[in-house]
Amino acid sequence: MKKWTIGALVSALLLGMTACNPTISSSPPAGDATTTTVTTTTTAEAPKPTPDWAKKLPKMDGSTSTIPLEAGIRAALLDISLEEAEAQVTHNSTYGSYENLVNGECDLIFTVQMSEEQVQSAADRGVELEQVPIAAEGFVFVVNANNPVDSLTQQQLRDIYSGKITNWKEVGGNDAPIAAYQRNETSGSQNYIKIFMGDTPLMKPITEFVPSSMGQLMDAVAYYDNAENAIGYSVYAYAADMYGNGDEIKFIHVDGVEPTKETMANGTYPLLSYNYMAFNKEESADSTVRKLVAWVLTDEGQAAVQAAGYVPLSDKIDVDELAPAQ
Repeated sequence: MKKWTIGALVSALLLGMTACNPTISSSPPAGDATTTTVTTTTTAEAPKPTPDWAKKLPKMDGSTSTIPLEAGIRAALLDISLEEAEAQVTHNSTYGSYENLVNGECDLIFTVQMSEEQVQSAADRGVELEQVPIAAEGFVFVVNANNPVDSLTQQQLRDIYSGKITNWKEVGGNDAPIAAYQRNETSGSQNYIKIFMGDTPLMKPITEFVPSSMGQLMDAVAYYDNAENAIGYSVYAYAADMYGNGDEIKFIHVDGVEPTKETMANGTYPLLSYNYMAFNKEESADSTVRKLVAWVLTDEGQAAVQAAGYVPLSDKIDVDELAPAQ
């Protein structure tokens, strides 16, 4: 797996990345660059003035789970509080923001990894998108807090979601059928489960096991009927920091590793993914969009990512597509 340095990403953005890709590209093109180490410590420094280019930010949209991420970036750039910044943010969901970007109704989106269907749909409409990873993220599985099962292997998880394992007793739990929740086809987390499953077929869910929102899925695992036997999935930022019933759920340790900000930062959690900034590849080298993305990849920008509660990029993490070990 090719590892891109943060310095290389910034350099490529500032150059405008003129190399073409028939569908979608991830910054940057191959080449040597000086590695920039992300600063994760906070010092008492006077706030820097807002750059001239940031006084009129691009029109932005994104996934629900990335609302605080955009807010943190706005807060740092505009020297306002996180609360003030969040009041300026409106996201229309993973799929809705993607459609807005392709249709030209916004300039940039904060998003999870795009699906092959989304990539093809954009290409069919003559739009080539570029996506740049800006923060580490984890794909996580959640169960009810009363479920005795704490850890599952990746293979066990695939067996559950392919329908091969159907009872919790098969993985050390209670003698009870597994209620394996999935999401609707246009959600970012549903794209993640498909990527995670790889060549293993994803079973067709029972209709009532397809919540229309991430909050509904988490509620189902937390306290709906039969919640103790439920399992679902999400991205870490939403499940850990945005969902309000944290005491009723717990994260499954995957291959013995608990998903935390620490295990994502050091690369030991096996199901790593990323939050991206995505935009039209035709954005010029001096556009505000590219300047904003380049700034987010600087030490100052990554400090803003961390201040918003997300995991900054690290040289211990490969900046690439989600590819869990088989």
